[in-house]
Amino acid sequence: MSASTRNSSQARRSSRTPISAESSPSAQDQQQIQEQFNQLVAEVRLLEAYYQEVTNRQQTVSGALLDTRAALETLDVLSKSEKSDLLVPVGAGTLIFATAEPLDKIIVSVGAGVGIEKSRESAKSFLQARRQDLEKANTSLEAQRKEIGSRLEVGRATIQRVTGASR
Repeated sequence: MSASTRNSSQARRSSRTPISAESSPSAQDQQQIQEQFNQLVAEVRLLEAYYQEVTNRQQTVSGALLDTRAALETLDVLSKSEKSDLLVPVGAGTLIFATAEPLDKIIVSVGAGVGIEKSRESAKSFLQARRQDLEKANTSLEAQRKEIGSRLEVGRATIQRVTGASR
């Protein structure tokens, strides 16, 4: 190789931008970044599943709360009259007409398929306590859902920032 050819080859090599260790991550650094990214994605997926679970629980509690409020309202209305004409559901969307005598005793479900006979006032007290417990549970689940939602937003924003920066 002549001197001029060698010099021009060296000039071409030196005119290229050298890649230093500082300007591009090493393979080990890239692997570590990829692992952190994968961990973040897994965490976001886990948070999404947990968020859905808390939302489902909150819907269940809200349904029970509505039922409890309706039962309390019904007891209030029925206790004001001597006789009441009712439509009683018997299943499969079928209702029957019934007449209720003044309510002295009420059977209240206490869970696990067990019902207990209570006086009207005792049943109302029991249902009011149940309503309060359900309202507390609903408030707690709402707080959990909001906290998980904010953590999800942060995780998703981080993923979007990372994927946007890598393009």
